Amino acid sequence: MGDLHRIYCFANAVLHPSDFTLSTITMLPEAGSMISTNVDELLAGLQVAEADLSSITRIYNLVNAKNAVMDGDLAAPAFSDPGISLAMKNVSFSYPGSESTRDVITDISFSITAGQLVVIVGANGSGKSTLLKLLTRLYDRTSGELLINGQDIRKYKLSDLYEATAVLTQDHHVYPLPLTENIGLGNPAQVSNEELVRISAEKGGADAFIKTCSEGLSTQLAPLSFSSTEDTPLANKFKEFKENREISGGERQRLVAARTFMRLTSEKIKLIVADEPSSNLDPQGELELFENLRKEQNGRTMIFVTHRFGPLVKHADLILCMKDGRLAEQGNHSELIKTGGDYRKMYEIQAEAFSSAN
Repeated sequence: MGDLHRIYCFANAVLHPSDFTLSTITMLPEAGSMISTNVDELLAGLQVAEADLSSITRIYNLVNAKNAVMDGDLAAPAFSDPGISLAMKNVSFSYPGSESTRDVITDISFSITAGQLVVIVGANGSGKSTLLKLLTRLYDRTSGELLINGQDIRKYKLSDLYEATAVLTQDHHVYPLPLTENIGLGNPAQVSNEELVRISAEKGGADAFIKTCSEGLSTQLAPLSFSSTEDTPLANKFKEFKENREISGGERQRLVAARTFMRLTSEKIKLIVADEPSSNLDPQGELELFENLRKEQNGRTMIFVTHRFGPLVKHADLILCMKDGRLAEQGNHSELIKTGGDYRKMYEIQAEAFSSAN
């Protein structure tokens, strides 16, 4: 591109020798440089446009993707009690499109009474989290029956199922929003209720690190960037943020827990599901989180997935012990200790490790 003006000069001299002057030769380098710069900018712009169009296409395909989980037509009035009952009968599941012929979970059967506290335990990869995804209908089972209040889970409207469920998982997501909105998203109808947000932050254990932020609950979470210097409403809003706070894994977990407690302020919640919610918390933080969640049960059905046998298992009405995708044992803590199976072995290993550490 840098030799473009020379090529033009040579071609013009050959084709139109009578029009070729000294002043033309003098002007050509600068003109060629300007043309070269403009063409480079055009090509760069086309590359950006191509990338943007590709992103738009992906977003369009995502927005218009059909849900593989079919919606039902049974409405929420069936959820009149504080909690819901759940039952699995010979349920097996394999992930859609998986090349493996082996089921992730196989022939699972159990029954959960409305209002029970249930703990699912087992080694990593035993199928604990997959079980929760089926119970919350993020996936549909491959075979068997899954019932809520005696009805096939697939008969219920998805929106009503999700609206009746509060989920706290190990997949933490926070957003480039103020802390108050990150917590308030748990119950959007009450996002402007600062008192509820503050109480939820305390229950989730997030109040301590929020107090270290200069703007408190108004602190804007990073990452957030805005490169435009134009005087636009969005640019002006960005300039209002005095502190863009980075948070640690433990702080992130407490913030997400606070959002869950905010969600529990909704009377529509009938099922509370927690999947390894304390993986980044110390033992004291874990105990406080579990105790605060138990206080919020109030007749709701509550299911915990954990690989750490803390005091929670002794409060459980039902413990489901998973092994290699199967339900190895079920019962309460005392019953499973007496049985002397996999649950007891795992419990004693952790108890011994804890004693040695102290």
